[in-house]
Amino acid sequence: MAQKLFTIKKRSTFVLIRDKGNFVKGKNMNIQILRNQELSNSIGVGYTASKKIGNAVKRNKAKRIMRELSRKIIINCKTNTYFVLIAKASLLKEKFGILLKELETNLNDN
Repeated sequence: MAQKLFTIKKRSTFVLIRDKGNFVKGKNMNIQILRNQELSNSIGVGYTASKKIGNAVKRNKAKRIMRELSRKIIINCKTNTYFVLIAKASLLKEKFGILLKELETNLNDN
């Protein structure tokens, strides 16, 4: 059965993941992970790019990159899990292949 990937939109969900989830620190992005059995065989993904990244154009580009990373890597992860990807400024300067490898190793370490 195919896993469903959905985007987290509510702030309360982001706060819950921050408070109760695991934090994985990476070179170009940080990841917050929370397993939740209440999700019905789906994976929730949230994207965060603060003003430290740059102007709106750079923040939107960082979110687009993270969305594509999640479509390639996170879709294969365990179901009933929330993921929040938090961009760092170095994300915009790194090649996409390196970002794929980094995300995959960070998820496998956890």
